[in-house]
Amino acid sequence: MNKKITITEEEVKRWHLNMPDEMLEAVSNRFKLLSEPMRLRILRVICQEEHTVQEIVNEVNASQANISKHLSLMYDSGIVNRRKEGLKCYYRIADDSVVYACYLFSIGVVENLRDRLDWVQKISADMSN
Repeated sequence: MNKKITITEEEVKRWHLNMPDEMLEAVSNRFKLLSEPMRLRILRVICQEEHTVQEIVNEVNASQANISKHLSLMYDSGIVNRRKEGLKCYYRIADDSVVYACYLFSIGVVENLRDRLDWVQKISADMSN
């Protein structure tokens, strides 16, 4: 992933205002799919290069059945692609926007935690005085 994406606030507002209800439903389904931490762990493993199911199992320390179930859901939704080579099945990211979205959410989480920490430190300092 060597893309650089720049999004302006105006573009986001324009997109948001013009989004039909069907698109809201599709976006909601994508968020539901990403709401499972195990799927995020799997994405973290395959976001740089493709991996076999067994490699993913080893990386996330979960059962093969569990990983296969999640990979199947992600494949059906178009988030990942797969290719078979002999008895092995390789998975890779099919939709880079999912990785970018996870990154953007991570930034938001960190910023929110920093704001909360600043608030707690201010309250603590005020109580000490």
